[in-house]
Formats: sequence, structure tokens, C-alpha cells
Amino acid sequence: MTPKPQEGAVRSAVAPKLRGDGNITKLLLGLFLAGGLLRLALVVLTPPYPDEGIIPGYNDEPLHLQYVIHIASGEGWPIWQPSSGDPRDLTDEYVQPPLYYALASSIYHLAEIIRSGWGMYGARLLSLFFGLVAGLFVYRTALLWAGGVRIAAGALAALMLAPNAVVFTTLVTNDSLLVCLSAMVIYSILVCRSGRGGVARRVLTGMFLAAAVWTKMSGLLLFPLAWFAGSVDMPRTERWLARGTVLAVAMAMVMPLFAWNLAHYGRVVPLASGYSPEEVIGVAGGAVYHPLAAVKYWLRSAAMPFDTVWGSILEKAVSIVWVMLWGGLTFIGGYLLIGRRSIGGIFIAAILMVAAGFIWHNIELFQVEFRLFAPAFPAMAVAAAWGARAIRLSPFSQAVLWVLPLILLPLY
Repeated sequence: MTPKPQEGAVRSAVAPKLRGDGNITKLLLGLFLAGGLLRLALVVLTPPYPDEGIIPGYNDEPLHLQYVIHIASGEGWPIWQPSSGDPRDLTDEYVQPPLYYALASSIYHLAEIIRSGWGMYGARLLSLFFGLVAGLFVYRTALLWAGGVRIAAGALAALMLAPNAVVFTTLVTNDSLLVCLSAMVIYSILVCRSGRGGVARRVLTGMFLAAAVWTKMSGLLLFPLAWFAGSVDMPRTERWLARGTVLAVAMAMVMPLFAWNLAHYGRVVPLASGYSPEEVIGVAGGAVYHPLAAVKYWLRSAAMPFDTVWGSILEKAVSIVWVMLWGGLTFIGGYLLIGRRSIGGIFIAAILMVAAGFIWHNIELFQVEFRLFAPAFPAMAVAAAWGARAIRLSPFSQAVLWVLPLILLPLY
């Protein structure tokens, strides 16, 4: 099969670099191994919240773990009810879709059979697995579509070592599966855009989109990316048919979830308690009405997801420098991707759609953690890698800079 002109151009640009740099394979394996070992260390060393050890526990993990335990006990899909205020009432995540928790419940149950108390670590290992798969898909996407193996290595470094990408593909949380599925969605849509795979690939892409929503309702923000499923080389009618097929499959698969939410919560996207502005910062109105406090918290949580360690001079200095560096490089990379509309548009669209959903979510609530950008993590990794290439920052240097806040975590 003769490759499309765009595919051929990308492949011809990549091949010489692969042949000419014998160290790149070692670098890629090193990045993947470093990301895996770092996650494994967090699996073992992160204590259950509110305990603290070398590093602190994460406050939301017990809520996600309770959902896993509920399903593992054979009680089925839980229905969320307003909390009684009892700190032992860990049900606020019951409002979430069940896919991640159903998958994790099997691993939890198996680990508990091996040894009582190991269930949490079994579920964490599943999150670790999703993080590694996400890294593979981001690397593959960047290698084929973003202009070369060094950019692909930079994108892999981001997914393997950036604080939020590491932490939330280590803990028991549905964000781990959402990051993985987002990477799979973007890759699959771009394969569709190349004109490869035919109807089978479009159906598979729709299934990935639906699975993202069955993982977390913010997966809906990825649906507009179906626009890119139509190849620029297709006749207009076939292009619209490709987009329609992806969306039709995805919508058909999420309709039962919509029906469940409407029947039990009265809205398609239900929200649990615990994130009202009064409960978080003691004032009325959502985060958009308190932009300075919201932006400060959002940026701080980008560098250091554990807010229990905020405050030291070292943490403040590292967080400020880290955010300025990677914020600037991601912006530069996004600007460069705009110039590659046929390839780069999907990454820009993913980031903008998630940002819009984040802002809409915070009209009513004050929930501004950077982890809520999880559906955009793969796209942001590619954009940051493009920006790093623009200033000739090597993939190894990117890896060190990405992971720096986590390396210093025990010192904070």
C-alpha cells in the first residue's frame, strides 16, 4: 500500500534519526524503566491517607478505594447518596462511572486472596499499568505524527515523569485509566485521519471514546476530537461519514450511562458534594469568581500534587521555576502545532476542550486541581516536547526537569 504523502514525509524524516542515533533506544528504554520504577516506588511508599511516611498519602484515594471495595464485595454498581458527615462515610466517588472500579475490583480481590491488606496495592498496580500503556501510546503518536523520534522521546518523558502523570497513574483513582484512554483516543483518531483502518478503526475509536466516558464523565470533552477522524484526502461525503461513525458508536455506548445518571441523579453529569466554595475556601461562588486563588492553587498543584507538603522555601522555589519553565514550553509548543493544522490541530483541540470543561465545572464548584486536566495530559505532553525541541532541550534534560519536584518531595 502506497503511504499517504503526509505519512511518507513523516516516516522519511524519522528513519534517518533512528538509524543515526544508536543511543536513542537506550534513552527510550531508560525513560520507560525510570517511569515504571518511580511509580512502583510510590505504590509501595505512599501510605493510606491520612497517614504520612517518607511521602504523604493523598486525600481522595480512600474514596476511590471504597468504590473498589464496594464492587469487589459483590454489591454491584453503587448509588451515591449525600454524605452524613461521618469521616468514615467514604462514598463521594460513588457518583462516578464504574469502569475503572470494576476493573480494579478484580485485582483488589485477587491481591486480598494472596494476603489480607494487599488489595490497595493490587489496585495501585493496575493504575501503574495504565500509566505505562499511556506512555506507549503517547510515544507512538508523537513518533508518527509530530515530526521525529526526539520529540517522541520528549513526549514519553513527560508522560513517564511529570508529577501529575506519575502520581495519578499510581494511586487508586479513575484518572489513571482516563489518561490511558485519552492517549488511545488521540492515537486512534489520528490513524483514522491518515485514511488507514477503515470502518473497523472508526468503530474502535468510538469504543475508546465511550470507554473514556464510562471511566469519568470528563471523557465527554474528548468527543469533539471525532472531527479529526475524517482524512483530508477523503471526499467530503466520506469524511463526514467517518466522523459520524465514530460519534455514533460512542454515543450508542454511553447512552445507558446517561440514562442511569438521569434516573438516579436527575442530570447527565452528576456532581458529588465536597467541592463547594464554602467548604474549600470559605466564600460563596465558584472558582471562576475567585480567579487569583484558583490560578494559584491550579499552578501549585501542577508541580506538586500533594498540597500537604506546600509551604517550605524549597517547595515554593521549585514549583515556581518548574511551572514557569513547562508552562512556557507548552505554550510555545502549542503555538508551533497550530502551524501544522492537519497534524497538530487535534492536540490543540484536546487541550482547549479540557480547559473549557474545567472552567465550566468551576462556575459552580471550587475544584481546581491540575489533575482535572487528565484527559489533556497526552496532548500536553506532545506540545511540551515540541516546545522543548524549539530551544534544543535534549530528551534526557527534559526527563530530569519533569521529575525534579518528585525527586525533592521527601525534602519538602
